[in-house]
This record gives sequence, C-alpha cells and structure tokens, in this order.
Amino acid sequence: MPRYETGKVYGAFPRAEGRADRPGSRGRSPVRTGRRVKAGTPVGGRPRAAQGAGRVRRSASERRRRPRRWVRTALFVLTAGVLAALAGYTTVKAVLVSQFVRVVLAHEGRVEDVVHGQAYIIRHEVVLRSPVSGTVTLSLPEGARTRKDSEVASLSDIEERQQAEARVSQLESELEAFNAGNAAEEKSLAGTILEASEAARSGAARLRAACLAGDFTAIDRALSELASLKRQQADAAARLAAIRRDRSALEEALAAARATLQQVVFPVAAPQAGYVSYSLDGLEETLTPDSIGRYTTKDIVTLPRREVVTTDKAKVQAGDPIARIVADSEAYVSAIVTNGDADRLAAVKEVTLRFPSFAGCREVKADLFHVGGRERNGYCLVTYRTQGVLEGMVSAREAEVGIVAHVYVGVVLPRRAVVRRGGQDGVFVLENGVVCRFRPVTIVGEAAGQVVVDGLKDGTQVVATPWLVTEGTRVGRRMGGGVLAWGG
Repeated sequence: MPRYETGKVYGAFPRAEGRADRPGSRGRSPVRTGRRVKAGTPVGGRPRAAQGAGRVRRSASERRRRPRRWVRTALFVLTAGVLAALAGYTTVKAVLVSQFVRVVLAHEGRVEDVVHGQAYIIRHEVVLRSPVSGTVTLSLPEGARTRKDSEVASLSDIEERQQAEARVSQLESELEAFNAGNAAEEKSLAGTILEASEAARSGAARLRAACLAGDFTAIDRALSELASLKRQQADAAARLAAIRRDRSALEEALAAARATLQQVVFPVAAPQAGYVSYSLDGLEETLTPDSIGRYTTKDIVTLPRREVVTTDKAKVQAGDPIARIVADSEAYVSAIVTNGDADRLAAVKEVTLRFPSFAGCREVKADLFHVGGRERNGYCLVTYRTQGVLEGMVSAREAEVGIVAHVYVGVVLPRRAVVRRGGQDGVFVLENGVVCRFRPVTIVGEAAGQVVVDGLKDGTQVVATPWLVTEGTRVGRRMGGGVLAWGG
C-alpha cells in the first residue's frame, strides 16, 4: 500500500501530454502533484470563479500573445478601404476637384489700364489785387468766363459809395418824374408854337393882300392878328425853353453825381480772357508752368499755403489778392505716382485724365510734358499738359486723378483663365459644352485682373480655373454655377 501524507495532493491519473499541460490549451488546468493544499480545497476541475464565468482564465503573457478580434476586423476594413480608394482614385479626384471648377463666358468689352495718383493742378493765371483799401463788390460769379478788360470786381469805401449811389438814385428819380410831369405840356407848347407859326404865315399873306388892295381896315386887322400870334408864340417858346433848362440842369446834376460815384469806386478789370475765381491758395505765383521740374514730391506736398476766399462786401486792404484769372487754353497736371507706374507712363505720350471728384465734365485729353526723377521714397512726379481746361480745374489745386494709359477693346476674360502650354498662351474652352479643349489665344492687353484676347468669339465658354482640368476633361453642368468634371 502506498503511504499518503496529509496535506499533499496525489494524482490519480497520468498527465495528458500536449493538452492540459500545454500553454493555451482549452482543457482543464493540470493538477500538480506533490503540492500542499488546505483542507476543503478542491484538487481537480475548474476553479470556482472560472466555473461561474464560463471561460478559462489565462495568464497575462497568454493575453499579450493573442490579438483581439476587433483589431483583426479593423485591419481588414482599413485594408479594403485603401484598396477601394486606390482603385477609384481618378474618379474620386475628379468628383472632388469638380466642386471648384468654374466656367465664364467670353464677352466683347473694353479694359482700361488706369494709374491712380494725387494730382496738383498748375495753370496760367494772373492774380488781381485791390488798388485801395475798402469794400469789394464782386461783379461775376465763381468760375464765370470773362473777356479782356471786363470788370471782375470793384473797390470802394462803403459809406461814401452809399452816399454817392443815393445821390445818383435821387437825381435819376427826379429826372424821371420831371420828364413824366412835363412831357404833355412840352408837347402842347411845341404844338402851339407850330400852329402860331402857320397862322402867322397866313396872316402875313392877308396883310400883303390888304396892302395891295389899299384896304386899311383889313390892314389893321391883319396887323392885330399877327401881333397876337407873335405874343402867343413867344410865350410858348419861353415856357418850353424853361422846361428844357430845368431838364438840362437835372441831367447835369445827375452826370456830376455819377462822376462822383465813379471817383469813390475803383473797378478791377481782367487783364486777359479766361475764367474768374475768387478762391486763392497763395501758390498762384509759386506753382507756375515755368516751375515744373523744380519740385520733388515732398516739396510739392509741403509748399506753404495762404488760403483766401473773397466774398461780396468783404473788407480788404490795398494790395490784398481778391481774384485771379485762369487762362482757358490749357493747364498742367502733376501727378504723384509710384516709380514703377512712372516707368510705364513714360512710354505713353497721350493719355486721358479722369477726375472723379469734379462736377460736369470729368475727362480731358492730355500730352506727356515732364517725368521727374525716381525718388528714394518710391514715388515720382509725372506732369501732363491738358488739351483744354475743365470747370473743376479753375478752383481746385489738388484732386484724385486716374491716368488712362491704354484702352483695349475686344474679347474680355479673367486673367486667371489664361494659361501657358508649350510656350503658347491659351485657354480651356468647352467643346460642345462638355469636353475641355486647349485653345491658343493672343493677349492684346491686360489690366485690373482682366485681359483682352484674340482667337476667341463672343459667348465662348471658358474654364476660369484651368489648373483643375486637363485636355479632354469631360465637364457637366451642375446647380450653383459650377460644373461637374470627371476624368477624361
């Protein structure tokens, strides 16, 4: 009989090689012989915790070695997705890119190459100054055209002028009233004298006949009639002479009053024909056509000014500027532009100057007159001589100007629609509205993000995003103004 010791476990069956004792086997856990156990501890079968859980407890090393099922599933799905993406890459790419493809219509139009800058207006102008101290009276409105020697304004002492004007007005009223009151009497007296003269001629004829007939009675009657007519004519002539003397006196007094008025009023006349302006800035005798080329951009901006605006009834001192006459033949416009723009403008001899802030006519043709030196601040003065004077140039010294250097007319496209392929400029057009085809074009001119080209017809469909398509790309329209493209 074998001897059994209390507290030891003795196996009743031999081990199953390669099953229960193998790591990771699904059999029962092996019972190791020779190990000590406590009383009541089961020596065979699953542990109690494992019996309730329905699974086999594995060690940490076993769990690390066995991959979980969800990891294998995820790897499978990812692999399948990558393979599907690679298989449909062209289609997917075309669909995604199509969301950004845009098509425009080529159209007939014009593109202007405009350089913007700050302009300073230089004119042929003459400053008119006050001959005496006094009150100025404006004779013309601002900006009016005037002839040579026409009165622009007048100067006088206000009190003396008012008295002289009142005296002239009084005498004019008196003369008018005198003429109105004596016109009828004067006419009647003139008629009386005429009738008396005719009656005297008739009486003289009767007297001559009576003398020839020796009729003394008729002679006496004829003499009496002639004497009465003579007295009547003399009285009428005396009254008429008195009326005329009184009128002459009033006229002489009026002439003297007017002469007095002229003596207290000093007229200011225009020395030349042109436009009159009562707004001065003190640069009229500094910024002249002869000074062009002497100033830099900094100089012309910092020139000291003395603003003067002459108003009606304003008090002025002798020698103060009150107006200026601007010649209407031409003006000069000095524009501050960048050095790069100056280089472009130097090659253009005739331009159109556009002044958006002016009222009425805002454009004038001009010829290149002078290009200043390129300054270290990055700017340059470019001066043009205008072919006429705009209304806004009479009063303004500064203004925003647009220099229209070139105007291109033809088929207009966005600049981004033009690409270069094989050394040739071109665009992608839609053939039959579906397929993208490269079409060579010639750029006539470009400005402000637009180009004018030769080689396209008005209304041609052009891809505005050519970097998204290639030759043969098929395009279909979709809602929203874009297109749907797929590989071609």
